Formats: sequence, C-alpha cells, structure tokens
Amino acid sequence: MFIKSGLQRRKEIKAARLNKAKRSEVDVYSDVVPQGALLADTEVLRERNPLERLPNFYVDRHFICKDCESHEIWTAKQQKWWYEVARGSIASKAIRCRSCRFKEKRRKDEARRVHLEGVARKHYK
Repeated sequence: MFIKSGLQRRKEIKAARLNKAKRSEVDVYSDVVPQGALLADTEVLRERNPLERLPNFYVDRHFICKDCESHEIWTAKQQKWWYEVARGSIASKAIRCRSCRFKEKRRKDEARRVHLEGVARKHYK
C-alpha cells in the first residue's frame, strides 16, 4: 500500500475540484440546490447588496489566475466567507490564486512604504 504525502493529496483534491467545477456550471439562482453546495444567507447578502440578484447557494467555481494563468478553484466555502463575512460585493469574483494574491499584497505594501517615505522626506526638508 502506498502512503501519499500531504502535498500529493492536496494536488489530487485540487485536480478533482477542477474537474468537477469545469463539468458543472450551475445556475446559483435556481431553487434546486445541487449536492455539495453551501446555502447562502440571503438576509446577510441583502444588507450589503439590496438591489443585486442574490444567489441561493454557492458552488465551487473554476477560474484562471490573472497573473500566472494557473487553473484554480474558488471553493463554495471561500465564496461564503467572502460574500457573507468579509462583506465583499456580490458582483466580485476571484481573479488571482493564493500565491499571486500574496505577491500583489506585498507589491502594494512596498509601493505604499516607498510613497510614504517620499512624502516624509518632502515634508521634513
């Protein structure tokens, strides 16, 4: 019997999720909830998005990273957190993979630091 490493297992899980998401483009506005979907809390969503059409549930979504072009999955659990806990706009979608999001955050933090240093030098001369 072959024991797999955590990395191998995560790769298998990611591949399975990618295949599932590519196969099933589901209408999240329908009343028929597919197996494995997470129900949306429409009351929480309506507070932030009163005029938008709200989904009834979340399913795993396939997307291609804007920066590195890797095929990724935005899981139903991640969507539920983004829309209901972090209060993201219901019109927003995932565009970057995890590593590219961190790279972009570091890039913005560095740009902000350089900018603030320049402003400080300008004001203290």
